[in-house]
Amino acid sequence: ILFILNVLFYFVSQSTFYMNKDKALESVNEIKELMEKSSKFISLSGLAATMAGIYALVGAYIATQVITPGTHLIVALELMAIIASLVLVAAAVTACILSYYKSKKTGQKFFSRLTYRALPMLTGGVLCISILMHEYYDILASVMLLFYGLALVNVSKFTYSSIVWLGYAFICLGVVDCFWEGHSLLFWTIGFGGFHILYGILFYLHYERKRS
Repeated sequence: ILFILNVLFYFVSQSTFYMNKDKALESVNEIKELMEKSSKFISLSGLAATMAGIYALVGAYIATQVITPGTHLIVALELMAIIASLVLVAAAVTACILSYYKSKKTGQKFFSRLTYRALPMLTGGVLCISILMHEYYDILASVMLLFYGLALVNVSKFTYSSIVWLGYAFICLGVVDCFWEGHSLLFWTIGFGGFHILYGILFYLHYERKRS
């Protein structure tokens, strides 16, 4: 009888050990998930990137319709600068709205100390405004591409790491644009249009579709 009781006690203790072990692992995974949510801004949306690309393509199309071969160079550059600024504002507003609703859905705070780490992107915006005021329109597209790429590389530390490659792509495109005069609209369209749409689709397929 004592032998049987010892055997039963052994199996009960072993089963309890494995149950506690499973609970411990589950707790560790939960803690890890909470730490990742608290240390990274994960409310980005693939749809936001895609919409930004569509806005850029629409803006580029409007520019080609408004700016004719007979348009004076200064006037053409002014129109391009205005269209580009409107596109960027529309894209930023759309991204904020979509990210806000996604943060509410995931239960994450949208305005937190991590959100404000993306504020260095405003430095490029301030510089672009200065360029517009001083009428240096020919370098505006390059500055937009470069500063936007640098901002994405910086933000990638606090969000999805894959966004760093989008930042590098913008930086490379901006560098090429610096030395290829007369094709600002083309490079701007490739970057803010093509790159955004491509990344938005890949982002959705890799991150969002798996969670839906």
